Amino acid sequence: MVWIITLLISAFGVLGSLANDFTAEWISKYADGVETLIPQEFGSIENYQPRMPFLDDTDRTDCPHNLENVRDWNDPLLQWPFRTGTPAADGLNVTLPALTSVIIRVGMLSGTASSPYGQIIVPVGTRLIFDDPGTPGDTIVLHTLGLKVDGALEAGSPACRLQGKIEITLHETFNAPVDGIDRSLASNMDIKGIVVTNTTGARWDFHGALYHPTWTRLAAHIPGSQGLTGAPKVRNSEIFLQDCVNWPAGGTVVITTSQVKDTRSYNYNEEGTIKADGVRCISIDGRSYGKVTLDEPLVHYHHAGVHEYQCEVFLLTRNIVIQGNARSEPTDVTPLECPATSSGYTDMPCPGTFLTGFGGHTIVIGQSESRLRGVEFYRMGMTNAVGRYPIHFHYSTTGQLSFVEDCSVHRSYYRAYTIHNTFSLNVTRNIAYDIIGHAFYLESGVEELNRVEYNLAAFVHPIDGAVLMPGGAFEPGSEQTDSISVPADHTASGFYVSNAYNYIIGNAASGGWAGIQFPILPQPVDPFLRFNGVVPKDRPALLISGNSVHSSSWFSINSGAFYSGGSLYFEETDTESRTLKYNAGRVGTNRLTRDTRDEDNSPIWFKVYNSTAWLVNVGATGWGRRSEYHGFEVHDFQKKGIFVLFKVWLDKIILNCRTSNALKVPDPGTKFNENILNDGNRWSGFFTYDHLMQHILTDWKISNCGGVARGLKPWVHDGKIDKGDAAMFTVPVNGFGPEVQLISSGFLYDWNTLGGRNFTNESIFFSGSGAQNIYSMQYMSNWEDADGSMTQRKSRTVIGPARAGKWWNLDYRHGQCEIRSQWKLPHILCNKKNRHLASMFTVVMPQKTTQGSAVFKMIYRNGENERKIRQGSMTHFGFTGNSSKLTCTPPETCSETTSRSWDPDLTGPFNHAQYGGWYLSFDEGTPAEMTIQRVQIEEGAVMLQAMGLPSTTVVGDIHIWAESYRRKYDFTLASTLDDVRESQKGDLYWFDFQTKTLYWRVIAGYVDNDMSFDWINREEHGQESFTRANLSVANIITKNQFQLHIDILCTTDGDAGDAFCLDKPVFIVPSMGCPEGEVMLSIDECGPSCELENNCERNSTDDPSASPSESPTTLAPTTVAPTTSAPTTEAPTTTAPTTNPTRAPTVASTLSPTGPATDSPTVSPALCKELNKDTCKKQPNCIFGPSKKKICSVKKDEFDFNCSVFTKKVACKENPHCGYDNEVKKCHHICRPDYGKKSCKQAKIKSTRQKICKYAKKANPCKKCRSTVDCPAE
Repeated sequence: MVWIITLLISAFGVLGSLANDFTAEWISKYADGVETLIPQEFGSIENYQPRMPFLDDTDRTDCPHNLENVRDWNDPLLQWPFRTGTPAADGLNVTLPALTSVIIRVGMLSGTASSPYGQIIVPVGTRLIFDDPGTPGDTIVLHTLGLKVDGALEAGSPACRLQGKIEITLHETFNAPVDGIDRSLASNMDIKGIVVTNTTGARWDFHGALYHPTWTRLAAHIPGSQGLTGAPKVRNSEIFLQDCVNWPAGGTVVITTSQVKDTRSYNYNEEGTIKADGVRCISIDGRSYGKVTLDEPLVHYHHAGVHEYQCEVFLLTRNIVIQGNARSEPTDVTPLECPATSSGYTDMPCPGTFLTGFGGHTIVIGQSESRLRGVEFYRMGMTNAVGRYPIHFHYSTTGQLSFVEDCSVHRSYYRAYTIHNTFSLNVTRNIAYDIIGHAFYLESGVEELNRVEYNLAAFVHPIDGAVLMPGGAFEPGSEQTDSISVPADHTASGFYVSNAYNYIIGNAASGGWAGIQFPILPQPVDPFLRFNGVVPKDRPALLISGNSVHSSSWFSINSGAFYSGGSLYFEETDTESRTLKYNAGRVGTNRLTRDTRDEDNSPIWFKVYNSTAWLVNVGATGWGRRSEYHGFEVHDFQKKGIFVLFKVWLDKIILNCRTSNALKVPDPGTKFNENILNDGNRWSGFFTYDHLMQHILTDWKISNCGGVARGLKPWVHDGKIDKGDAAMFTVPVNGFGPEVQLISSGFLYDWNTLGGRNFTNESIFFSGSGAQNIYSMQYMSNWEDADGSMTQRKSRTVIGPARAGKWWNLDYRHGQCEIRSQWKLPHILCNKKNRHLASMFTVVMPQKTTQGSAVFKMIYRNGENERKIRQGSMTHFGFTGNSSKLTCTPPETCSETTSRSWDPDLTGPFNHAQYGGWYLSFDEGTPAEMTIQRVQIEEGAVMLQAMGLPSTTVVGDIHIWAESYRRKYDFTLASTLDDVRESQKGDLYWFDFQTKTLYWRVIAGYVDNDMSFDWINREEHGQESFTRANLSVANIITKNQFQLHIDILCTTDGDAGDAFCLDKPVFIVPSMGCPEGEVMLSIDECGPSCELENNCERNSTDDPSASPSESPTTLAPTTVAPTTSAPTTEAPTTTAPTTNPTRAPTVASTLSPTGPATDSPTVSPALCKELNKDTCKKQPNCIFGPSKKKICSVKKDEFDFNCSVFTKKVACKENPHCGYDNEVKKCHHICRPDYGKKSCKQAKIKSTRQKICKYAKKANPCKKCRSTVDCPAE
């Protein structure tokens, strides 16, 4: 299946160059009257951005200005309390007459900017009504120190939108001092505000004209008079919109930026004024578009691309205006930028500036109601004065009766739309532009059931400087000061959603530290609500869908335009504190991590749907425990397409790495974090983290991400050299062990924009980022391509680092594995078949308080990094490489054994139901105490592990036991290794006396309250596997839920912290134990050697779903692939092991699994029944017959071990087949009394053939079958 996008970025030349000339085709395309415009449904690839619903408010009924029995403001017969005659504009308070409806018409008011009215008080039962001057008509102008509404303040009604103009200007004092504003006045709510009090019946109804839609998007580029040359000049003043509009002549419109940075000093947003008769609705190809003509041409380029993105265009003007006076403007407005306080940036918004804005404010309190439509708020908000915002619903109990629709807030000094302890409020189709602090603001974290829909926020500014996060996900944090009342405003964003239990639908954000931020609040941040029991960070999302963000997340390299992060909190231990603290990054504590829960406190998922991001550092970032992103489209990202941690389902993700606009976006600076967009060596489509992640990726579409999009050689002749560590998919290689964390399916590639089908083989497809000397990620990172679509192998594929040698080489037969050696981090790709992946910690005790072994610091005392120091190795059974001699240090390529560091993670492939296992070695020797914990394994999977013990070890020195919440369960010594494999509960172990090798099973176990042991009940204990779209990642069992302890009694090595046995074990990797005539074919299979050479007459073990011809390396690419060289380290081959896997190491050994070298290897007794007669007779474990049965069965009269090796009484008695003679002080076999004569005589020790039983009929001392010790031969 090939998915096509019509735009080829290669057609625009080398990435990073500026296309200065329009072609004749471009000019013709946008000639007036024959435009080929971009309809909304073609605006993006998947059209995740919904169209604003159409409104029809043409009816005009129930208009309060048409009521009878209303009294004019200047009616000489009207009796004014505390006044004689009509009130003068003298700065004194004006109280309206009680129980009276008073109307203000044009020309009735005498107040001016220099002589405003005092506060106007509307008492209970009184209505203050504004007339509708009509259009055209004069403007009703009111200058006042504020309005206090206990009754009703009205201009129109929900059924009557006013068409005329009303302008209310709010002043702070009557005789304003010339030397500035006394900011302490902000403590008085009545100052410069419209206050709708907590009074029964109090209401505020302002309903201005309907301008619809309030915002839309461009349907064609705006070239800009100082931007791209060669375009018709008319194209800078005639703008085409995706929707027809009814915007007014003389109205102010704004076109948002299409640059990657958006600050006061880097401002590419543009305002324009609509020309008289400048609004038309045109029809092209049967579709309707808006056309708006401005009175002056625009200066900057504004992008609109088919299947890309388009800048928003919005109307600021409304016919009802509420504004602060001219003195509202801040006085501390320079400089706009200061030198950056962190590396990677040249400059940043200056701390200590833009803190003095003192605009008007409005507040609707408690049981009062407010319905606002079509109102413009200008020069409003008082910077850092909490509660003094342009629009503020405060502790409102009437949210379901109130709403804010079609309004605009611009040039605000403190927020735009604030919802505080208010529920079920509609905030819809509004504009916020040029805002200081968070714009759409859910204040305390308790606000729920509100509908924030189809709003737009643009040009949003942090307070007192921005938080810079130039590197990782962490920053030192800040707290409330005189310069910033809410420290979260260091990261001011378009939408600040402190509680996700709301409807956040169809909104757009341009600019801001983030576009839409979901902060982490462990408690409400209102001191009066702090202990009400609500945990805002853990509330689920009602619906977050259809939102878009662009030109955002500039100040943090890892925070996304959609950002679930940033912790605002009071100190937990200080219950009286009113000082807020804030950390913009990730805080690794439970209290400050999103952990979404339902009403029953059960874990559920934080979900985001149908989102779009462009020109951002990262499309989306999240630090929550459980997230789902369904439908997420990202264009022109700087660093990463999407970066969400922990357990997350990333479904229907669209990565369009570079668009035609990228060519027109210059880097805003020269520092490390300022020139990423145009550096193809710096960005990755998908970037995962090191550990604790569980990612399911489904149905991704990828386009414009190839070498041409990156502008790199050899794809682009004069491009940059491909030398970075970024790629389409990038994994960190400098972190902790990765566990099993990535599984994917349903990937589609737009080959035409990726340079052809060879894209998945190229260097830029897969890489590792970070230091190259960290063992765990270098050797254990993994990815499961569940349907082969990500790697284009057409079959279920396991991807592991080629540097790990044989560890990820699952199968040695032809066509089962391949190495992508041209990848920047070469990987081996193998058919998974019925194998599993698992991960766990193996910790040499004692343990640190966090993770890993405390022993490391006992041995290494000079500050060494435990992830860079080798601890030992891991080896699949069947190999003979000596770990003590064939060590590998990353980034070296390992061979048959793979090195491990002191990082406790152990991750790899397995299926040990019949053959194979993991052999673990430790350079310091055998651990005296080791625990296996944090197990991640699928139910029922058979994992076998082994390690060598000191030469003096006997069974009595071994103690293996499970622990769950301090409950203990002892494992049992098994008779054979096969018993261990076949144990359903995995509670057996086996010790090979000859090789001193200990074997055990690893399961996700649990010791129950009744002290029984079995697989953990995942549902009961909250550890269900993470499953989506038929893909699963097993959950990690916690340390408290299960630990497997392996204790070895031995003399310990004081130089190694007494954590290891002084007597070092011999390195002996167990053999596979293949049947006669068979060899090791894979990590878990045996078969005829012809399968390795691919010349068997019938090869039944090959995966039928894959063939060598389907390997992507054999596909003929549609374009010339780059000739990047392979790494200097030698990649492993995919051939069989270099030694015969059926042969054991050349040391004395017992039968299984490390039997003597022979051409007829011994099989496990469990396999006797599968052998034919000839093969059966050659097996010492098996017997054919008796003749009547004619089957091969297990010979039960030979012992796997010699009891005499037990030198201690306790160890002897622990073995059920042995007995201890107190007189001779020896351990001997207990011969079974039920043996027949023949069986008794044949009972012998396998390795020495020594007879150990005697049969006699005499009653004394021997009767029937007895040990030769009890009944010696005569």
